[in-house]
Amino acid sequence: MNRAVKLRLAVLLALLLCGAGIAVWAMADPDGIVRAFLDLTHFEIEKPPKYGVLHLLILAVTVLLTVFAGIMAVRITKERLDGIVFVIGVLFFVLELYKQLYYHTVLGNGHYNFAVLPFQLCSYALYLYLLVPLLPEGRVKSALYGFTAVYQTLGGGIVLAIPLFYKELSLTVHTVVWHILMVVGGFLILFCRGYGKRYVSELLPPLLIFLSVFTLGIVLNVVLDPYTESSAGVLNLFYLNPYGVTNNFLIGDVRNAFGWFPAVLTYIGLITVPGANLVWLIARAVYCVGKRNGKGDDGSE
Repeated sequence: MNRAVKLRLAVLLALLLCGAGIAVWAMADPDGIVRAFLDLTHFEIEKPPKYGVLHLLILAVTVLLTVFAGIMAVRITKERLDGIVFVIGVLFFVLELYKQLYYHTVLGNGHYNFAVLPFQLCSYALYLYLLVPLLPEGRVKSALYGFTAVYQTLGGGIVLAIPLFYKELSLTVHTVVWHILMVVGGFLILFCRGYGKRYVSELLPPLLIFLSVFTLGIVLNVVLDPYTESSAGVLNLFYLNPYGVTNNFLIGDVRNAFGWFPAVLTYIGLITVPGANLVWLIARAVYCVGKRNGKGDDGSE
């Protein structure tokens, strides 16, 4: 274990201890300083409209940051990429800790809201960005980076394209920052690690990981459902809880017309076929342009 990995591991352990301490503090003293801080961040606004000025500005910023990531990628080594990814993971941790505390303390008044259980597709960025940089190079790390680069980038892009804004200002800021980081960080991984060369080997391992976390989400929907009766929100991982409703574009229509299982197959099909392939084709295009301009696989002349 090299020095950089040891430092990241120490930071991760410190984050976990601090996060746990703050959570315990918030529960032990419901009206204390944690609640006071969260109340200071609580502002209600009119929900920004989809495809309005703010939404278009968010999309433009995301595109510009992604282009910048592509330009910088040729100068970033795999070791430095690990450091950047870990820093983004720290930001994800802080964002998620705030979100969980805000829902529990301010919106839930001390009751946990299972609607924000962090096992949605986009939630896995929290774990991947913190843990993958700790792993040595090899098949496991490559597969997890592939899942991060393809499926997490796709998930972030879908949410930015079809956003869910909130009346709570802090939650709107949270979702915008979270998903911009997913997209920009995902493309940075794609470009730095040179995806777009080998179709099967680059997409098959991420596909298997996606199917695994998707299955976990469906199982948790069923197993945890009896424990969510007092929850302020409905547990609906991947928005496909058999006992809930599905409002996703097209997938919800399929469920309403044909039932839950066809909706599950539709979700898997849309994410893995047009979705994952679109992200990979972008990586392929960037790789081909770089190769045409005389760049090697490692980005060198």
